[in-house]
Amino acid sequence: MTASELITAPVAEPITLAEAKAFLRVETVADDTLVTALIVAARGWAEQFTNRVFVTQTWRLWLDQWPCGNSEWWDGMREESITHLAATQAVTLPKASLQSVSSITTYADDDTANVWASSNYFTDTASKPGRVIARGNAGWPQPSRMANGICIEYVAGYGNAAAVPETIKTAIKQLVAHWYEHRGEAVAGSFAPPPLTVTALLLPYRLQGLTL
Repeated sequence: MTASELITAPVAEPITLAEAKAFLRVETVADDTLVTALIVAARGWAEQFTNRVFVTQTWRLWLDQWPCGNSEWWDGMREESITHLAATQAVTLPKASLQSVSSITTYADDDTANVWASSNYFTDTASKPGRVIARGNAGWPQPSRMANGICIEYVAGYGNAAAVPETIKTAIKQLVAHWYEHRGEAVAGSFAPPPLTVTALLLPYRLQGLTL
């Protein structure tokens, strides 16, 4: 089993309330709470659609065991077969774009934590999504705890809000506008399907085959 856990949420949204209201041509403050909530929801939808995170966030990837050689990637993250080297020496981190790996920790059966030295692995931030790769022939440290025995903590995102591509920001604004026009549904707890213009703007940024 694998699981992704958000540790540090983004400190800001890709677009501000003022930017969203300007796009909506709304001058009143009466709907500020609603528009703010729609910004958060639209960003979350866009991140899920693209399999990326936008403004810097910290995540933990929990694993029961390291991926095995000559097997398909775990939990449907990838469908195709992968090489023995890739399975045993590299782990793909599902939240793009990878900035850095903070730590790799394994756990003993009594829950004792052992932090693996960063000199033992290489962080591949060029790949999308990024990877962490064990150096040399030592391989990965083995946990003795049966569940969630491995934890990889890492930082991902484009950076601050200014670093997020303008196309993504435009898609978020359009989605906020679409949901604002259908705000009766939003207040009721559901959202109208996004228009094709939103998905068209986000498609160039979409990474296929990630589920976590």
